[in-house]
Amino acid sequence: MMATDTQIGKRHLTATVSGSFHRHMQVITAAVHELVSLSIQVLSPADPRVVAANGEFLFVASDRVRSVRLVQDRHLESIRAADFLWLVCPDGYVGQSASMEVGFAAGVGVPIFATHAPSDLTLREYVEMAPSPSDVLRRLDSNSRFHHRSQGILIDPHSSVEEAHLTLERIETALTLSSYGDPARHVYRDMASLRRTLQGPDYTQ
Repeated sequence: MMATDTQIGKRHLTATVSGSFHRHMQVITAAVHELVSLSIQVLSPADPRVVAANGEFLFVASDRVRSVRLVQDRHLESIRAADFLWLVCPDGYVGQSASMEVGFAAGVGVPIFATHAPSDLTLREYVEMAPSPSDVLRRLDSNSRFHHRSQGILIDPHSSVEEAHLTLERIETALTLSSYGDPARHVYRDMASLRRTLQGPDYTQ
């Protein structure tokens, strides 16, 4: 396949994959591999091999931390950053987590594709049927209504670079030291601090 088939303009396409890890992990893994074979970068799950669990929640090899909240939030941010969400529901079943992810994608304007329609009538209204990921590539390339604009932050030129570096170091420590237990509370506190450091003036006021 030519490189232009997996690009919008000069930018390579990205995707995130959602579905029930308990019921459809084999199909999810196959979907990730197929997307990668088309030179589409899969933002999450990049490596769908199951390596650990916390109750019903399964961690895969590309999950760098063992925090349910941080892993789920990263998956949502991957959806926001992706060109499209690929939903795996071969028997129509969409679990609670995947249903939330579909709703999140719809809310931020990320197109959702699947080879099989969800059984839930409401979810079905937000999902476009596609026979394969290669068909999605053609649609994204030809139909501008699927293109969305990612959100970003405005960096205040007067922010303290040193303060931002120190905050990032604290986040890294929380994510890498097991003594922190579940690092979510520490990480989100420092992320809020970092956001205040980097945030520019609010021009919408």
